Amino acid sequence: MSSVYCFVLCCVFIFSYNFTILQFYNSNIFFHKMILQTPYKRVIVLALDGVGRFFTEVHTPTLDTFFASGASSLQAKAIVPTDSAQNWGSILHGVLPEKHGLKNGDVEAGVPYDENSPYPSIYKLLADSSKDIKLASYVAWEAINTGIIELSVKADLYAPLTHESIFWRWWLRFKHNWLKDSVYDYTVISRLIDYIRNPENKDVELLFVHLTDVDEHGHGHGYGSQPYLNQIKIMDSQIATILETLEEVGWKDDSLIIMTTDHGGIGTRHGGNSDQEVNVFLAVNGAGIEPNSTIKSEVTNMDCAAIILKGLGKEIPEWFDAKLPVEFSSKSTDISTS
Repeated sequence: MSSVYCFVLCCVFIFSYNFTILQFYNSNIFFHKMILQTPYKRVIVLALDGVGRFFTEVHTPTLDTFFASGASSLQAKAIVPTDSAQNWGSILHGVLPEKHGLKNGDVEAGVPYDENSPYPSIYKLLADSSKDIKLASYVAWEAINTGIIELSVKADLYAPLTHESIFWRWWLRFKHNWLKDSVYDYTVISRLIDYIRNPENKDVELLFVHLTDVDEHGHGHGYGSQPYLNQIKIMDSQIATILETLEEVGWKDDSLIIMTTDHGGIGTRHGGNSDQEVNVFLAVNGAGIEPNSTIKSEVTNMDCAAIILKGLGKEIPEWFDAKLPVEFSSKSTDISTS
């Protein structure tokens, strides 16, 4: 009996020892701890419409360098339904679509977001927190400025189809609708570069930049098609222009830069829950984030809302569905370096 008793005690000891080690490992002690150096002077969001994870299929040196310079996840998910209004709405409001209620048809028809909604945008939250805060949104899809961000918010807004001349708007629509060769992004970036280089805008605290030509090529030629992939390569070079300009004016060192997308696509459509539509990415670059870091926790593109507020040193509302990834929390920093 004594030998059996000793055997049982040994098994209990081994199990307890291994369980303790597992708990120790999961407590993130073995991970390099990093904390976002908040508040950053500004947060810049590079919102790349309709990219999904298709950029991994082509040569994208700018995106590759951006990923390698900070923390990223290629396991992030979009919000379902995988439509633009629902996803950009969740990214900018921090809640799921059933709460913010945004839909493509409404925002494209010019229906403004409810000023009395219990789920305001982060723009409204920031504007209400400081009357002198400088905010900006430069977008290829004007519905973001007119239907997702509240009209009461004072911000520097730009969209090609609302701010360019009649002739240029006609040309943009002709290229898009008839030639299936959308060039909205070229105009956005041109105006954006002027904005960044203007010393009067150095104190902007949130700058949202939205590019759409990749998504338009997905609708026109098919997601994953050669014209679509070629447009991703063009987008990569356009992002290089943005990042080079940020470095030129000295913004890069004191900014938190977030890059994500709203959805992928299948055939010429999106809105469903297939892998091609739901699989997206999230990348974050800024002081305090170790290069080549992998975000291992489960994240969605909606979580950008929490990262933005954290990056600006603001409280994350309790009603947010968006969560700060544990990698960026002072309580738990599970970032593994590859």
